[in-house]
Amino acid sequence: MSYFTILRQRFLSATGVVSLLLLVRGFGQPVDSPAGKGTIDPFRIERGQLIVPAGTYLVAGKPVQVAAEARLRIRPTDIVQVEAEETLLSKKKPEGFFSGTMLRGPKTGSIGAFGSLIPGSLVIKDAAGQRLIEMEDYLVSTPFALIGIGPRSRVTPATKVYASYAYYTQRIDSVVVDRSGAVSVVEGQAQLYSPPIPAAPVGSVTIANVYRPFRGTELTAGDVFPIKASAVQVATATRGGLIPRTMAKIAAGKPVKVVCWGDSITVGGDVKPEEAWANRLQVELRARFPQAQLTFANHSIGGTKSAQWLANGNYPGLPKQNAEKCRFDLVLEEKPDLVVMEFLNDVVFPEDVLASTYAAIHEELNRRGIEWIIVTPSLKIPDNYDLAEMKDETPRLLDLFLLRFASSHGYPVADAAARWRHFHREGTPFFALFNNAYNHPNALGHGLFVDEILKCFTP
Repeated sequence: MSYFTILRQRFLSATGVVSLLLLVRGFGQPVDSPAGKGTIDPFRIERGQLIVPAGTYLVAGKPVQVAAEARLRIRPTDIVQVEAEETLLSKKKPEGFFSGTMLRGPKTGSIGAFGSLIPGSLVIKDAAGQRLIEMEDYLVSTPFALIGIGPRSRVTPATKVYASYAYYTQRIDSVVVDRSGAVSVVEGQAQLYSPPIPAAPVGSVTIANVYRPFRGTELTAGDVFPIKASAVQVATATRGGLIPRTMAKIAAGKPVKVVCWGDSITVGGDVKPEEAWANRLQVELRARFPQAQLTFANHSIGGTKSAQWLANGNYPGLPKQNAEKCRFDLVLEEKPDLVVMEFLNDVVFPEDVLASTYAAIHEELNRRGIEWIIVTPSLKIPDNYDLAEMKDETPRLLDLFLLRFASSHGYPVADAAARWRHFHREGTPFFALFNNAYNHPNALGHGLFVDEILKCFTP
């Protein structure tokens, strides 16, 4: 059983959801109307209700009968109210991910949950109960729930203040059909990040999941995720047979050095160390190849992009990184047999920068006889929080570049991005798969990397 399968079974606690292929008579493609209404064949949304038509559904080859049309009321997303949270106003202007004081309610492991703070809900008072004035006494950056001192403040950064505000949580509900053909909703657990898919009752089958995202006050077509395929059906560009020297050494029981190289995802941001893909890869490879003499290293820094490593942390237009740690030389000095590389942050680069950067990496690795697995990165929540992104299967420019580059140079790709783009067909909203509610995958997301990388370790 693959690592991804194990994690998916934990996440999709409903055993009937794990590996179902749902084929519905007349089942079509999702259609999202600009107004957020519309239909999601064969479902409809009318007056805030999800309509499940009567009919015969084929689930894992078995017919499932919906006896009568069901009209389901799906609750809005849950809201948490915080009263008088004691805090200080940062001297730093609130902006970006970290600059400013982070409100504690929406805080994930590392950052404020993106888009969770309800705009206009924040009220800050001083110790005497006097309300402070935004833009004078304090500043607020809503996206990541950050606050700071204002330009004409009556308080200082050392003065205790009291913040009251409201924030959204996330939830996934399931639409299930029981043995009698009756349709009902199983409501999930509201959480700030990584909300689980609820278990289907014994004898019932889940046919769709409904996402209640941040701001999910009204039910829209973008919230509904019919289960149309299983995880095993996704087509990726991952191929084996392209790291022959590494595989030959493994087979011969010779020493093999593997270096993982990347950004905060490769570091393992916001997951337990044993869940991070780079660490889990070590465990899986040692289990798969017990005769091998494997050693590993991880050179990764959160927030970095590949070009910064080639410039010793000082790439024009980007924040300076520690020149002693952000150096491509450190990867090369390991004298690895194989480099496994993941950089989601490279998504910001235009194609010309990608081309020159990856050509330079290729030149150095090729000259030293080092093999290279290029990982297409996970997805992230877009800055405009467009729910349609979860059902858009169009590859990013970065993914297309990596696929072309790897193909032209004979490098293997571990195509994790294709797995992410397939999630909506499995009934899973990928916005729910981040432990920082923005771009750091949870354990399930890290499992995708492991499974795709392992496919490269074949003759």
